[in-house]
Formats: sequence, structure tokens, C-alpha cells
Amino acid sequence: MSIRGKLIGAILGLIVCDLIGLPLGELVGLVLGAVLGHYFIDVPLGAMDGSGPNDVSNEQRKQGAFIYHVFRLCAKVAKADGKVSHAEVAFMERLMQTQFRLSDQRRRQAISIWNEAKNSRDSFDVFAHAFYREFAKDRHLIMNMMDLLFAVAACEGSIHPRQEQMLMRAAGLFHVSRMQYDRIRIRYAGSGSNRASTPPRTEHSLAMYYAELGASPGDTLDAVKKKFRALALQWHPDKVASKGATPAMLEQAKERFQKINTAYEKIVAAHKP
Repeated sequence: MSIRGKLIGAILGLIVCDLIGLPLGELVGLVLGAVLGHYFIDVPLGAMDGSGPNDVSNEQRKQGAFIYHVFRLCAKVAKADGKVSHAEVAFMERLMQTQFRLSDQRRRQAISIWNEAKNSRDSFDVFAHAFYREFAKDRHLIMNMMDLLFAVAACEGSIHPRQEQMLMRAAGLFHVSRMQYDRIRIRYAGSGSNRASTPPRTEHSLAMYYAELGASPGDTLDAVKKKFRALALQWHPDKVASKGATPAMLEQAKERFQKINTAYEKIVAAHKP
């Protein structure tokens, strides 16, 4: 912690207050000068070099808050059909290990949050509102959350109707458009209840690629290109990193960026004679 400002301020305050003849001038000047020196010299310096009191970084705080909400909301989605399956638990385990890379202690905390939310009488909407209040301005995190909720719902091979109702409520609360919602749904459930990993027919593949870009088969290639460029700019790893993304969020951005590029390449290839 820097004390340069306090020392400079204290010395100047002592001299000035003594010169102007204030009662107890030396003491008043010493205290007042030290306080002003701290706020006008030390604090700005700390903010510039990262040694200020808030450098238990906002990034760490944001990551912790995001993970907290992920486990609460995913628990509600998993429980929506009446039971939590082994596949859903295994998915969350993979999430802790590969994406969030939680330590043993944080893993135990995440499991505790999951169990508490799963058994809570509070509704999904209560948890969703709490998440949106905290992350409303972070649209990439909103979309990441929607993606994770879909992944949990679809990990058994299909999305239960009650889970889909919950996902649609989440989309409404998070101000996710119908087009964005459908684009994510197609990735995980296709046109029906098939898993996203099931190899689709060629026509359906192209439909998925158009949906990935927020486009439709009727769009011109120029229109598709504009949408591709806008999404590529939004999800480019460098752009996401510049917003203070965590390693897990950056990994998700890289995967999304790759999907966007693949979709555009497939559409362009389909237009070639």
C-alpha cells in the first residue's frame, strides 16, 4: 500500500496550518493533510498500478458470481422433470472440471449450492431474476447461461416439456429473442427431440448453420455475410478477453467463434455451383 500521499499531505498540511495560525494548527494540518494526500495521491496511484483495495479483481468476483448462478439455475432445470438424472450430474461434474476448473474446495461449494437450489422452494424465476439483475449488461454471459441451461436440459438425449417451458421463461426474463432462442435450441435438440450430436441430414445441417448465424435459407449470401461478421466480431476471443472474461468464459467464446466460422463456411460452400 502506498503511503507517499499521506506523508506529502501531512507535511504540507502541518506547514500551511501552522503558518495561518490555526489553533492546534500542527495537529489539524497533520491529520487533514494525511487524509487529503491519501485520497488525491495514493488512491489514484493505486488505481493505475493495480495495487488498490479492489484488485481482488472484479474478474474473480464476476466469475464466482456467475458460477454461483449457473449451479442454482442448472439445478432447477435438471429438477424440472421431477428428478435429477445421472447424466445431468455427470454433465455438471464435467463443467466443474473442464470449463470452470474448480479447486476441491470450490467444487464442494458448487455442489452445496446445487443441492440447496435443487431442494429450495424458491421458483426458477426467483433465481433467474437474481442472475439477470447482476449480469443484465453482460450479454455474452446471458447467452452463455442460456447455452448451459439448454445443455443440461438436453444431456439425456431430449428436452422434457417442463424443462422447455422453463427455458422459454428464462429467455423471456433474460430478454433473449425468439431467433436467438431457436438458434440455441436447434444446436441441442434439432427440429424435434434428437440430440444435437445426432448427425442430421444435409438439408437440416444447412438449416442449423443458418440458425447459428441468425439467418434464414432465404437470405442472400451478402446478408448472411453481414450477420456472420457481426457475430464474429461479438464472439472473437480477443474481444471477449478485453471485457475481462474468465478463462472458462474465454473457452466458451472460442468454441462459439469456431461454430460461427464453420457455419459460414458451410453456407458459402453450399452456394458454390
